[in-house]
Amino acid sequence: MRKTAYLLPFIAKLAVGCAPRAEVHEMHPTKRAAGELRGTAQSIASLRLMGRVGERDAGMAAFIIRCGIFAMPVLLLAACNKPPVPPEPLRPVKTIRISMGISESAFSMPGEVRARHEAPLAFRVGGKIIECKVNLGDTVRRGQVLARLEPNDYELAAQVGAAGAAEARSASILADAELARYHNLREKGFVSAAALDQKQAAADAARARLDALKSAHAGQSRQVNYTALTAENNGIITVYNCNAGQVAGAGQPVLHLAQSGEKEILVHLPEMEFSRFRSSTGFTVNLNALPDKNYRGTLRELAGAADSATRTYAARIAVKNADAAMQLGMSATVQMQSAGDLAIRLPLSAVVGRDGKSSVWQVDEAGIVHATPIVVASIEGNMVRVASGLSSGNTVVVAGANLLRDGEKVKLLP
Repeated sequence: MRKTAYLLPFIAKLAVGCAPRAEVHEMHPTKRAAGELRGTAQSIASLRLMGRVGERDAGMAAFIIRCGIFAMPVLLLAACNKPPVPPEPLRPVKTIRISMGISESAFSMPGEVRARHEAPLAFRVGGKIIECKVNLGDTVRRGQVLARLEPNDYELAAQVGAAGAAEARSASILADAELARYHNLREKGFVSAAALDQKQAAADAARARLDALKSAHAGQSRQVNYTALTAENNGIITVYNCNAGQVAGAGQPVLHLAQSGEKEILVHLPEMEFSRFRSSTGFTVNLNALPDKNYRGTLRELAGAADSATRTYAARIAVKNADAAMQLGMSATVQMQSAGDLAIRLPLSAVVGRDGKSSVWQVDEAGIVHATPIVVASIEGNMVRVASGLSSGNTVVVAGANLLRDGEKVKLLP
């Protein structure tokens, strides 16, 4: 082994010399093997000529050279096959979907959801309430009985009226019969004309009395019907002052009925906003119970005089797209819209400055961002009002915009 130790540098040199080079064209395997054997023989012959080694050491050197030649391609392939680079993780970003909004500086006021038509319900006659058939908040239909009064007194009065009408009918029949007989006697000359005129007047009076008693009886019969309070329209009971045993006067409200259908928002307007409110182009209504839902409204009614106690003007905003979610009595917030209030507004963090121009990162359906130039109209606090470049429905990055590249795929955060 000592004798072969000094052969290692020479053997390594020979192995490097035998390694294939990049510029050499690939040879046929048989020719390449023959070349390797010739190179090995030449190397062994060189060693022998040098006289430094014997036959045994030369054989060992030849074996080492052959192993190096066959192992060299494996080492070269291992050096060329690099491990694959892992894909770059998707950058998470926060986005919003653009919609037309109202400026924070727009004037807003509280209101209450009311029905377009509301009416207090009362008995048309007085008496003692014996039954209340509905409760507060019940939905009622037209013609439904809501409450009843004790009808005894009115039924007796109707019976008296019926009897009086029957008596008058009998008297009218008798008067007509007397008048007919006097007509026959007058034609025969047995009675004077004055006597016939008296019978005519008596018959006319009997008919008139009969008509009067019939009308009185009809009125008394209707009063019996008035002891039942019925709903005039479909709606909801919003006020309830009906109690069994209570004596209610004629015209005293015991229930309030809000008709189904159109809905409005009742607001009380400060006098300093009167002229601006009157010239508003529209209103946005937001229910406090449904903060994510907006309704459109128009001014329907505005009081001509301020309330003497509150010094405010009562106004009603008609809601155009009211639905079942808008319940009567809900609290609402009404915002006035002027010509410049509706616009696209974005957070300041969404705007990126490039070469002195403003742009935003718009995300397409595939989750890839694209730089979109915009024109900034004004800055309102922490928001930017966009004049052009975007439209409702676009998705824009609002957090992480400064680290993105055009065409990069991102991960949308909820």
